[in-house]
Amino acid sequence: MMHVANFARVLLLLANLTGAALLLELWLSSWWLARAAAPLIAAFPFFLEHFVGLGSLHWMWPAATIVSFAIISLRWRVLAAHWRIECVYVSAFAYALAWRYAFPDIDASSEKLTDLTFISNYLGGGRLPPADRWLPPFRFDIYYSLQHYGAALMARIFAMPAGTAYNLAICVIAASTVTAAAGTAWLLTRRRGATMLLMAALIVGGTGVSPFIRLIMPAPPLYSSIRFMGGALAPENATRPLGRALIQASGANKDSLDLPVELFSYLIGLGDFHPPLGGYLVLALTLLSIARIESAEAAGPAFTILGAALPLTIAVNAWDLPLELFLAAGWLCFRVAERKKIEWKALGAGFACSVILLAPYLAGFLAHSLALHTPLRLVPRRLHTPLLPALLIFYPVFSIVALQLIFGERSRQSLAFCATFLALAAASELFFIDDVYSGKYERFNTVLKWWPWIYSATLLVIGALNLRSCSRICRAGTAAVLILICGFAGELAAAWWNPAKPHAGQLDGAAWLRDDAAGRAMLAFLSKQPPAIVLQRLPDRAYTAAPALAIFSGHAAFLGWPNHEDIWRGYPPQVDSRAAEIEKFYRAELPDSVRWLEHNAIRYIIWSAGESGLNTFAALDARIRGEYSWRPFSEGQGIWRRAAK
Repeated sequence: MMHVANFARVLLLLANLTGAALLLELWLSSWWLARAAAPLIAAFPFFLEHFVGLGSLHWMWPAATIVSFAIISLRWRVLAAHWRIECVYVSAFAYALAWRYAFPDIDASSEKLTDLTFISNYLGGGRLPPADRWLPPFRFDIYYSLQHYGAALMARIFAMPAGTAYNLAICVIAASTVTAAAGTAWLLTRRRGATMLLMAALIVGGTGVSPFIRLIMPAPPLYSSIRFMGGALAPENATRPLGRALIQASGANKDSLDLPVELFSYLIGLGDFHPPLGGYLVLALTLLSIARIESAEAAGPAFTILGAALPLTIAVNAWDLPLELFLAAGWLCFRVAERKKIEWKALGAGFACSVILLAPYLAGFLAHSLALHTPLRLVPRRLHTPLLPALLIFYPVFSIVALQLIFGERSRQSLAFCATFLALAAASELFFIDDVYSGKYERFNTVLKWWPWIYSATLLVIGALNLRSCSRICRAGTAAVLILICGFAGELAAAWWNPAKPHAGQLDGAAWLRDDAAGRAMLAFLSKQPPAIVLQRLPDRAYTAAPALAIFSGHAAFLGWPNHEDIWRGYPPQVDSRAAEIEKFYRAELPDSVRWLEHNAIRYIIWSAGESGLNTFAALDARIRGEYSWRPFSEGQGIWRRAAK
């Protein structure tokens, strides 16, 4: 029955997205653009709800579905004429769904629980910015979160749990990104085989080291070739002969810089609904707009989308803004130099509309970002990328650019693109955004956001130019490089096939909590209670399951992961003081515990198996018994609930 319900939910979602795309196509005159840009409709209610909360939107889905089916019945010829594009979209959606269906858990293993909380922040439908469910009553105006708002909007319209919206929203972004990228590849090459190869490199392609990772380390986890520098390339991991040779040649050790390249293919397998995923969509839409303009097909709407992409980047993944700005400005300068037409009014209209729609959000977010003091700095000598590992990771990009420059068409257009991406690669090595990280992680965030963007954009654009080249060497060499990095497909297949899948199909993401009888009972109990603030002890400052019960049950945690809140908010004293007070409370060392609980409006207090070692249950119960009643759910686990007044 669960699978039937999931199937119906997916069909309902796809039908509504199709109806929205068909409406957009009337204006954009491009099914590629319309199909890919449909999720951006979320920006309109995002604007409105900064002035008035729209509340629960469950009433919308029947009407929206009826309208969508009516539009589909009236404009089915558009779908029929573009059935190949529909195959791309549905196949990409299905591929992402295969990962989410097999591994739906939203747990503390990475940033999943963080992203679920971001979505949950928006579920109430009140005026924005909403309260931060990891630090109530502070407002959640500290993060680039348009994609999380979009997922919450989907949950509100289709009456689905936040976790289900999380998992299905990944599929929506994946499908839109692949569709936009495929449109870019097709417009640049006009060859099906070349387009399919480029899409394979995007969807299952890895870094340059991916095909050889099993020669470097035995039984590598999926992240090994993605987190190669500072991760897999370490003496304790790289134990095979080639790995030991690389360690000796590069001098890598436990203190080596951690420089990840989290590609689109890896993110789909990982299942984090984190901003880089939305950043790929904005990048793909930017490249599709440029490709459509260069092909001289209904360029006006494409200029509008291109203009809108820059402000959207701030709300989706602000780290990508310098790259997006450089790409768009560089391409516009090329158009001016070539005396090619630029539809400035359409470009300006897209930019202006995007700024207006995001202005209420940007006003608070930009002020907060400036207060954090994260300047752009030159990379000091000690932080430069080690040469050998960098070559192992990036040789696919350098090879494809070299093939273009030596054997390719070497047109002004291709040279401009090569110069743009090489300049971005150089800039990523010369500059970084100096955030709160230090030591081996000092460049971590900058590299995490910039390198995959540059890697993917270069392979897609220059790879497409190479595959349309008259030179057989250029075409064959590029195809060989793309096929080689698609060796990552083997790692992806193993990561999908080998692990057990005990929670398959439980798309709400909470099945891991329900494995334990007490956790299942407490989750069911809290889910039936009115929204309130829940207190739970934090055994660690990050990547702990502690706030999960509160978030999955629709409540707010008195404090989420302190390390994350510190970083987002610039280390305010309230975070550490809350963490200290929570620990003192559970150790029965907090004076006047009841008054503290009442002052912070805490209604529920969780006592889990992790607290059994404190041996303070009896003392704590004696302190708060007059105001809070104890409800056990198993031996040593339960919840105190504040008595109604």
